[in-house]
Amino acid sequence: MALKNKTSSSVPDHTKFPKASDGKASHPTSDDIEGQEEDSTFEDFWALAGTRGLWNYATIILMRIGAIPAALYVLSYQFLGATPNYWCHVQELHDAHWTPQQMIDFAIPRKDGKLEGCLQWDYNYTVAASLGYEAAKENLDLITNVVNGTVSCLKRDFNHTQYKSTLVTDFDLVCERRALYSTTSSVTQMGMLAASVIVGYATDLFGKRRFVLACYMILYLLALLTAASPTVEMYLVCQFFLSIFRYASSITEFVLILEVSSNDMRSYIGSIGRISWPLGQLLIPAFAYYIREWKYLQLAYIVPYLYCITYYWTMPESPRWLILKGQYSEVIGLLKKIARWNKKSLPSDVELMKMLRRINLKEEENEHAQINISKNLFIRAFDQLKELFNSKITARRTVVMFLCWYTTAFVYYGISLISINIGSNEYLYMFFGGIVEIVGSFLLLPMIQYRRRLSLIICFILCAVSILGSLAVKDSTVWKTTLCLAGKFAINNCFHLGYLLAAEINTTKGRTLAVGLCSVVARLGSISSTYVNDILGVTTPMAPPTMYGALICVVVLFAFTLPETREEILPESHKDMVNIGSGVRNEDTSNYVGSHDVENISSRTENKDTKDSANSSKSEAMCRLRDFNNGPRK
Repeated sequence: MALKNKTSSSVPDHTKFPKASDGKASHPTSDDIEGQEEDSTFEDFWALAGTRGLWNYATIILMRIGAIPAALYVLSYQFLGATPNYWCHVQELHDAHWTPQQMIDFAIPRKDGKLEGCLQWDYNYTVAASLGYEAAKENLDLITNVVNGTVSCLKRDFNHTQYKSTLVTDFDLVCERRALYSTTSSVTQMGMLAASVIVGYATDLFGKRRFVLACYMILYLLALLTAASPTVEMYLVCQFFLSIFRYASSITEFVLILEVSSNDMRSYIGSIGRISWPLGQLLIPAFAYYIREWKYLQLAYIVPYLYCITYYWTMPESPRWLILKGQYSEVIGLLKKIARWNKKSLPSDVELMKMLRRINLKEEENEHAQINISKNLFIRAFDQLKELFNSKITARRTVVMFLCWYTTAFVYYGISLISINIGSNEYLYMFFGGIVEIVGSFLLLPMIQYRRRLSLIICFILCAVSILGSLAVKDSTVWKTTLCLAGKFAINNCFHLGYLLAAEINTTKGRTLAVGLCSVVARLGSISSTYVNDILGVTTPMAPPTMYGALICVVVLFAFTLPETREEILPESHKDMVNIGSGVRNEDTSNYVGSHDVENISSRTENKDTKDSANSSKSEAMCRLRDFNNGPRK
């Protein structure tokens, strides 16, 4: 359970402690601690060791390096399950030692110059094998069955020129088994969905550091089992659990970084976190180009994760979790370590202990309140869900956000893995896909500062124009690839904007549920996109981009109904939620006030403390907003 921040002390370095002669906030002394014991918060305590020192930056960088391999297992199924040319396996002709080319010419029909990989001519192959290739070609009337035509086959042969072995070639994932190939990707998304549900309970029980270390130990074992899978069913099971522990560790690491960082650093941490994912994409083609056997490629993807063994020495336990568990000595020991790295001095252990006890006392009161609430968990969840649909306005916005999130995930993963459908080089497409996401991450921040809703609409339109435009350049693979990558650039930014809007248009009571439900809907979109590319795209290559572009065109119309949330503080009541973006304020401005109104309110307030409180409330709300925006999405 996370500790609640106290508004009046959200920036203790500047607002609660005296300034030095040079005008800068001085380091808090023991006298300051005694004066603030009654109002001590975790942020006050944590600021004693410094929030922008060497330890803070080193910890953030070291832990974000560990997030770079995240894309390896999510976006690599086209390399693990690459599909070379294939044709029906005719056992009688194999036994007669016919060459592969002879078997293809004699037994496999063609359509538009391409092999019909799932069909063979309805011949008597036992007779054909006894006659030999030349004689069988000259005497087709002797080997043709009564019903002349084609029949399906149960086994295929594959061209191993480019790939020595893949999931497709080893498990025969073509023709009637093609859906299993798409499932090798969607099962990863299912695992991520399951991880989102269990990770909060697990970290509260075991602590974040121990949970992450345990996840990686299990991850290494599952990687070995996955590579050694003798059947596709075992592979799917192992991949599902591997995805659970991989994504659970990723979420926990990110949350831990936020917990040990000050509010004003969290937006920068989010920017760093966004770059980790596309950097991982750049590694995928490098591994896949040189390793052409799926078992070894599967093992190679776990190698970058061996770096995370260093977390045993570098990752701290969540100090908030330690405080809740009453492990004060561990908290003080961690604070002393940080202070040494940051070259800060600390008060005595006795004073620190007093501060910790007061913090924990407040949290125990909150925890007891939460326990009472949890007894009515289902009623509480129902109330939160009801709030999302409590009026026509909020119901419409909730449904529109669901549509936006589903479309974003559906199109993002579809476009990321469409290289085979458009005839592009899959290695170059994946590499440049990572490049455009890195560029998009830097352009996202000024877009957010300008307009949230408008930026989302522009990105949707750019994506739709790019994808539908790729249909008009049928004969140019280069233009198709360029336009699809432009679409990926746009839809990637829609992911982050979706997080921001979903957080900003909902109240504190229902915000977590709303973002969680949107995330579930998004996972459904990512699960379904692989089937569209692999099944529909094989028969009709133009169908997937047409679906993606058309769906975006529909959703962008609904996106116009969303409110603009820039310069708006997070709503606290249902009325705030309805009025957000409309310029209408409640009479009680403490519940809802746009950030552009804060200065007007402050100027009408004679008490300076009230002015500070309003500014601090604004700061805290904007920090909470950034936290939702910076959360892990993939």
